[in-house]
Amino acid sequence: MVDVLTVATWCGAIMAIIGLVSYLVKPIMTNFTKISDNLTKMSHTLDLINKDLEASKEDRRTIHDELKKHDERMDKHNDRLIEHGEQIKSIWKKVG
Repeated sequence: MVDVLTVATWCGAIMAIIGLVSYLVKPIMTNFTKISDNLTKMSHTLDLINKDLEASKEDRRTIHDELKKHDERMDKHNDRLIEHGEQIKSIWKKVG
């Protein structure tokens, strides 16, 4: 027959192991859950930052296109100023 003391010893050992595992595993699992939540939040934040960067990139492209247009207009005006200066010089030569 099975000795009652042996069964009680085995039950006590099993309960000690279960208690030890739960004592060690529960905090670890809690920390893993917190880490997982934080990683999810950081991932969401990174997605938002990436969207902002893309919008900023598009804004910069638009600004650079506008600057190119302004440069072209300034070049045209500069050419016209040179032409006008030459015309004024030739008028002064005819008058003078």
